[in-house]
Amino acid sequence: MIEIVDKKICTGCSACVSICPTSAIYFESDYEGFVYPKTDKDNCIKCKRCIKVCPTYNEYRSNNNENPDVYAGWNKNEEVRLNSTSGGVFTLLAQYILNNNGYVVAAEYREDFSVYHTIISNLNDIKKQRQSKYLQSDINDVFVKIKKLLNEENLVLFCGTPCQNAGLKSYLGKEYENLFLCDFICRGVISPKVFKKYLIDIEEQYGQKITKVHFKHKLWGWNKFSTRIDLENNQVYQKNRDEDLYMVGYLKYNLYLRPCCYNCKFKTLPRQADLSLGDFWGIGENNSKLDDNKGTSVIIVNSNKGNFLLEKICDNMEIKQQRIEDVIKGNDCLFNSPEIGKFRGYFFDNLDKISFTALIEKIILKQNKISIREYIKIILKKFRLK
Repeated sequence: MIEIVDKKICTGCSACVSICPTSAIYFESDYEGFVYPKTDKDNCIKCKRCIKVCPTYNEYRSNNNENPDVYAGWNKNEEVRLNSTSGGVFTLLAQYILNNNGYVVAAEYREDFSVYHTIISNLNDIKKQRQSKYLQSDINDVFVKIKKLLNEENLVLFCGTPCQNAGLKSYLGKEYENLFLCDFICRGVISPKVFKKYLIDIEEQYGQKITKVHFKHKLWGWNKFSTRIDLENNQVYQKNRDEDLYMVGYLKYNLYLRPCCYNCKFKTLPRQADLSLGDFWGIGENNSKLDDNKGTSVIIVNSNKGNFLLEKICDNMEIKQQRIEDVIKGNDCLFNSPEIGKFRGYFFDNLDKISFTALIEKIILKQNKISIREYIKIILKKFRLK
């Protein structure tokens, strides 16, 4: 039976839960809001399949290219590009699979804005899976469903974090020609509990229920992306990444990533997925024509299947080959994990005691050694400038 003694090794990929023949393994949230596997000892038959399938325990290695081809590109459809996180490449991949009677598996929001992986077969549902969701998704029983679809000879595209891709490959136990894997340049996954606390604060500030969440909104352009949250009665919360406290805690202070994300085992070449996508930050420094501030994707082709998919969609893209060194300049997290935040422990120790906003503001003061009086002066100055 699988036992998580050190939380730094568990990614929550769900391979162990999916492989258990007696359904003895289940997920349980800890006080930080991250899920970890637990075992019902009465139902466990001690087959150890859960341990054998774990991609972290077994350091599952990919056979993909160690020197992948790299491209910069974007979707020629301007509306799709605008409403996508970067260049709208995922939509093209999904369209190809669905147009060939296949299935696409990716993350979307539930009504309560928790995030879970879903399987779609309709082109109209792509918009639900588009865009970044800055928290860990619930895989539920998706791996089991994917295996069934593959064995029935359906085309399947799976998009998830590098560790989720590794978990799926390990669970399946063999290569499927009808499976296409896509990951993204991942900085780390955020606790769903933290995200919920953040949304509660927004609703209390506006006195209205949230109707839509859109990270990396391009109102002020791709390079100055913002967080937009729509509420009832046409109210809108919108702040850029330097002002939205959720992004500040994530990008600047590294407060609430899953413990394993501070030492990720899957930021390597070769990648687990056939294709890797991301924002091609800094591409304009090499070629200004490749950054019109509308979103440019980096596309890393890790396998022959990845090259096949790219060839099928490239007529609908603006695309130009680049070097992996150009990607690293603006995407340090391609290979490196973020450092654990100095006040991460303090954050989770106090998350249930005060509001999300008050807690982040306290940490900003502590991090910068600013007194409350000085902080009030800064806030008042900002209001006067407005």
